[in-house]
Amino acid sequence: MSKELDKIIDNLETVFRGDAWHGPSVLEMLNSLPEKVVDQKQGYSKRTIAELVYHLVAWRKFIIQKLDDKIHYTLESEEDNWGSPEMTSQANWQNLIQLFKDTQKELVDLLEDQNDELLNRRVPGEHYDFYKLLTGMIQHDTYHLGMIWVLWE
Repeated sequence: MSKELDKIIDNLETVFRGDAWHGPSVLEMLNSLPEKVVDQKQGYSKRTIAELVYHLVAWRKFIIQKLDDKIHYTLESEEDNWGSPEMTSQANWQNLIQLFKDTQKELVDLLEDQNDELLNRRVPGEHYDFYKLLTGMIQHDTYHLGMIWVLWE
C-alpha cells in the first residue's frame, strides 16, 4: 500500500490539473493565457512564460529519467532546462502544452507503479531522496505558477 506516495501523486495532479487550494492550477492558468503573451519577455524577467513551462517539463523529464536509474542525467545546459527558441515560441505553444501534459501523464503513470519505499530511495546520482524531489516538484510548480501569473498580469 502506498499511502504517502498516493498523497504526493494527488498533490502533483491537483497543482497540475485543478482544485488547488491556492487558486488556479498550472493548466487552468495556461489555458486562460492569450497565446500572444507566451513568448514575450517582460523588462524585469529573464524568462518568458513558454520558457517557464518548458522548465516544468524539463523537471518532469528529470524525474522520469531518475526513476529509470539514469544516474548521469542532468539539466545542465540552458536548452535542457529552459528550451530552445523554437520550442518556446508562440508558434509552438500548443505543442509545448501537449508535451507538458504528456510528461505529466508519464510521470504519474510511473509513480503509480511504485510504493512508499520509493520515497526513501536516494535519487540516482544525487544527494537527496525521491521524497524530497517529488515534494519539491510540487513546491517548484507552485512557485513557477506564481511567476507565470506575474508575467501575464
